[in-house]
Amino acid sequence: MKISKKQGILFAILLLILDQISKFFIIKNSTYISNTGAAWGILSNSQYLLIIISLIVIFYTLRYFSYHPLALSFLLGGTLGNLTDRIFRKEVIDFINIRIFNYPLFNLADVFITIAITLLIIKTIKEK
Repeated sequence: MKISKKQGILFAILLLILDQISKFFIIKNSTYISNTGAAWGILSNSQYLLIIISLIVIFYTLRYFSYHPLALSFLLGGTLGNLTDRIFRKEVIDFINIRIFNYPLFNLADVFITIAITLLIIKTIKEK
């Protein structure tokens, strides 16, 4: 099923809303960590750089949206979720904890970005 750019952007906005709702409830009711960096805390306290990187990702996601609309919708939604945290909270809220192995906490936006990357890798492999 092919989705249009408008549908993809609406789906990304829905993902952004889900991410922000999850963080709202976690902040009120549970344990979380504040991350001022990117994955695994790299680039800690580099909010402006990470905001610029997010804006570049959003630009290219919209520019190349037709390449893989579903994957890029997930990428857009996840990027917007973490960007919203960086702008309004000055940090990203991480709360999902996989206790099976020693893995850093993460959030729904990170899950969406991971789904996007996985879908893009699969598409790239299938094209070869």
